[in-house]
Amino acid sequence: VRLMARFAQTTIECEVERVTEKAILIVYEGEEYWVPRSVCLDGNEAAEGDTDLIVADWWLEKEGLL
Repeated sequence: VRLMARFAQTTIECEVERVTEKAILIVYEGEEYWVPRSVCLDGNEAAEGDTDLIVADWWLEKEGLL
């Protein structure tokens, strides 16, 4: 049996500025944020120039973005 944790997620409209092995630098509402890939749905697929990102709600709440 394979169990997967499920978290509520929100798609945010942002600009992906930079991508590293562990995080994604975005500009959201005029501010820069480093988002850990581990809190993004399809974080490994993110690329510079993308215009949206699906992020776990718990992380957005922690950062005051939700």
